[in-house]
Amino acid sequence: MTTTPERQPLSLSSYKDILAYVPHALGFHPRNSAVLLLIEDDRLEATLRVDLPPSTRREDVENWSSQVNRLLERIPSVQDVALVIYAPEDRLAQLDAPYSSLVNHLETTLSRRRIRLRHAWCLRASMIWDYDPEEGNCAKAVPSLVTNETHLSMVLAGSAPMDTPWDGTGIAKWSNSKDVLHLVVDQGGNVMECLETWNRTLKMTQKDSESSLRDDPRLAALLLGSLQTKFVRDLLPYLAGQGLEDTLDIIFGVSFDAQEGAIAPLSDYLLGRGWYAPDWRRVDRLWEVARDLLGVACDDSRHALLCILAWIEWARGRGSMALALLNQAVEENEKYELAALLQKLMSHGIMPSWATDQLRAWRANFA
Repeated sequence: MTTTPERQPLSLSSYKDILAYVPHALGFHPRNSAVLLLIEDDRLEATLRVDLPPSTRREDVENWSSQVNRLLERIPSVQDVALVIYAPEDRLAQLDAPYSSLVNHLETTLSRRRIRLRHAWCLRASMIWDYDPEEGNCAKAVPSLVTNETHLSMVLAGSAPMDTPWDGTGIAKWSNSKDVLHLVVDQGGNVMECLETWNRTLKMTQKDSESSLRDDPRLAALLLGSLQTKFVRDLLPYLAGQGLEDTLDIIFGVSFDAQEGAIAPLSDYLLGRGWYAPDWRRVDRLWEVARDLLGVACDDSRHALLCILAWIEWARGRGSMALALLNQAVEENEKYELAALLQKLMSHGIMPSWATDQLRAWRANFA
């Protein structure tokens, strides 16, 4: 689930605005998907994408509808929903509106929870259907959205949706990667220095950290070497979201057994539990640094970075993006335990508590 980017309100009744908006909210162009726009007090609050059921048989539709309702149970403030179905192409399909049984069943189950299905559309190839009975389920050709105001405003703000969720591949290799990798050593006995170095890096601007990492191979090598220590790897999201002081409290508590359950704050944070919200500015910086390091990382350090990036996408509420990264990590090394564990966790649709709270959730920085 993705919280609404900061931008001017869009029309919730215009399919042109909705179609232009969805890829920017998700970060990619959905396919074979149902996208639900969650509305509270006539204001769009979040966007939820789920896979379409394997068929429109009654059993599959009922199971799918139950899954959607279980996800919505975690967001009790939702009052209305707008739905866009991105149907797979089918040359033999009839001209009737696809997935009508799915839309009707979802509308019925939502009404039991006093949630109104305000609008519903289905996009297939270059055609769109409106499920509003007054429209008669007639198919229309989808107009070009290149000049749509919603699309243009987000593009100008820096949004560039990908064709598919990014899986961590395609990062340009550093020109000095051999020099960096030659210096990488396990930093297991140097946890404090590693975390302090990561913390300093997260305080830099993206431009400054990129130049520093490339100009100083030892710095990049230290960060990569630190990822070989599982404790450091697991602490990095906490370091970014909660700060160095709270991170040191966990280290001291674990090291000296100063208090029972010293590891509990870290566990709760990584599982998305608790009343607090991460420091999203620093979490975004960790994403930028981790993505940059993919240009030089290899083996377990690369898989650790993919897991960190996946956790950040999950924390942001973008489960599809998280799973794409984890699937790639598992494909590269099925024995990398963290990737397999996170893959199982996130494939069940579990969301962090802050992702369902409009005051704590991450919001894309679109003006």
